[in-house]
Amino acid sequence: MILIRLIPILLVCSCISSSDKTINQVGPPWGYVFENWAGPSIDVITYIPPNADSNTPVLIVIPGASRDAQRFHGSWLDLAKKNHFSVLTIGARKDFFPDEYSYNAGNVITKDGEMVEQSGWLFSVIEPIFNDFKERHGFVSEKFYLFGHSAGGGFVHRYLLFNKDAPVLKAVAANPAFVTLPEEDIMYPFGLKDVSLSSRDIKNWVDQNMAILLGEDDLGPRTKPLSNGPMAREQGPHCLARGKLLYKTAKEKAEESGFDFNWELITVPGVGHDNYNLAPFASIYLFEDEEGK
Repeated sequence: MILIRLIPILLVCSCISSSDKTINQVGPPWGYVFENWAGPSIDVITYIPPNADSNTPVLIVIPGASRDAQRFHGSWLDLAKKNHFSVLTIGARKDFFPDEYSYNAGNVITKDGEMVEQSGWLFSVIEPIFNDFKERHGFVSEKFYLFGHSAGGGFVHRYLLFNKDAPVLKAVAANPAFVTLPEEDIMYPFGLKDVSLSSRDIKNWVDQNMAILLGEDDLGPRTKPLSNGPMAREQGPHCLARGKLLYKTAKEKAEESGFDFNWELITVPGVGHDNYNLAPFASIYLFEDEEGK
């Protein structure tokens, strides 16, 4: 396993103590439909551990291209019980977000290359869902943790790129199907050409506490049009190579520009394109401070 420089963090909490009123667990049907934003309906699946209080950490999970939110949610439940954090899994339906432009790439541009209004970006729904979840259940933490695998891993690293003020404590982009490189001569979503991002945005992006988490056996080709297209293949033949390229290119960009660089590269032997078996390693990175208490 490669593990490069772990960085400690502090969970942002309010002044309400853990002795305050315990928050009830979520009962069936374990979720709801979120509609309070400019885009279409988003399914939300939730889990709150026993004896949660208002300061219990919140993890937001972004599923892969299958959009199987229940399966991705389920892969985190034992970890959430053990390490005492809540899980909020996003279900963006294929009816509304049918392709890699609208899902992996956050609906910033259409497949025809047309820019989408920011209020309609899929990136723009994450914080409203987080705030809605807090209001529903009495949580007060100002920031959340973030995890995505495959298409979700692509979503996560782009979400932090386009949201310099995102309320994220730590993030994991696991086995991204294809990546966005800090290269201004390559079209988005493979690079930054024709999207309105500044040097300050890149500075903030590489300063985020984010792990690129890769299975060392993730060596197979992808099957979706962008993930298996010529631009993705230029990034490498598989997710392992593409994730390493993202880390390497971002690190070099930070060094050339004199920016702080707070990403991690974590590779896991014996694991392929497998959300379930990568989740424990993501949990260690995200919640190591909580596990050590």
